[in-house]
Amino acid sequence: DDSTKIKTSNNRILPPGAIEQLESGRAVVIPNWLSSEETQALRIDAQSCFQEGYFKNFILSRNPQKADKAANDRWIMTSFSSSSSAEENGPFANPSVGAFEVRQRLKARMAEIKAVLSSQMQDRPTLAQDLQKTHEMEYLRYGNGAWLQRHTDEHHVELKRPNGSKLPKKPNASRRSVTWMVYLNDDWDGDKDGGHLRLHERAEPSVSYVGARAGDLQVGWLKANSLQGEQPVFLDPLRPGPENENCVLYTVDSQGVTRDLSRKPFANIALYLGGGDAMARKLMVDNTEDAARLHLIDAPKSLVSNMMAQRQQQQQASSNPTGEDGGERIRDIVPTAGTLVMFDSVSLPHEVLTVHRERFGVQGWFHEKLSS
Repeated sequence: DDSTKIKTSNNRILPPGAIEQLESGRAVVIPNWLSSEETQALRIDAQSCFQEGYFKNFILSRNPQKADKAANDRWIMTSFSSSSSAEENGPFANPSVGAFEVRQRLKARMAEIKAVLSSQMQDRPTLAQDLQKTHEMEYLRYGNGAWLQRHTDEHHVELKRPNGSKLPKKPNASRRSVTWMVYLNDDWDGDKDGGHLRLHERAEPSVSYVGARAGDLQVGWLKANSLQGEQPVFLDPLRPGPENENCVLYTVDSQGVTRDLSRKPFANIALYLGGGDAMARKLMVDNTEDAARLHLIDAPKSLVSNMMAQRQQQQQASSNPTGEDGGERIRDIVPTAGTLVMFDSVSLPHEVLTVHRERFGVQGWFHEKLSS
């Protein structure tokens, strides 16, 4: 929907309304954020680095042996690896690789945006902290035929491992907070070339800011109805209760008032049961009116399926744009050169539709510090 794109001017880092749009759970789309000269310099560097072997295979589409670089899969050139030592840089951050100064200019511009978001968005002060491994940046290459299933970029720690909130954290541990991407291909024809970024936004904007309340990340929504607006639902995993029964869902209304959705904590293992919204409504919510409105952002981890099933899910979603609970809308973004897209990493599911010719871009994530 081109009407939701935000135009900007050269004397603004972000256009009017961008902060409010991010906090409502919607993506900010800024056409021509980079000039054609800037996108060309980045594209030439990305293509050269790919040919020189600095990219690594990420998620396969149909290339199980990783042997054919021209096959239809996805490749990335990273800044760092979360599993590597703190001092080790990936090729994107390596001064000896490619046109390092071109990448540094982009990093400096994105650092300005990160600082603005930290000062203007609610409850994200640690975005401004420039700690190691807190600003992921990488080149991304989609081959002809590649696609990416629906997903979100960050999850509550309880959805990563049971009782994860009780485990000790590494010093300066952080999480993805804001996702961003810039497209680099010239003359992209969405009808012919495909490769749209498909956003599964809520049909109604959130009445309260999305993402997290301190350490409690968002896990769902209460769907808007004729009496109440769309409300984010957060998970508190540390409520007093019997061992391994410490989880409570709560929501926040337009006045900032919090309200628990259950009278007593539920078992942590319930987060890993199948059944989607129907199961969550039975186990995690007391009030029948709340239960009827509850929608989980993501299916439980145990339901992550194989590539063929993910492909089927993508096709089904295309035919059902309102989602499982009828409260979503589809918004497709054409990957036009120079366009900047940003959205909350926790609350907005997205996917990439099948690409019909080679596509390059830059993607990144602003991190914020995990609560102790």
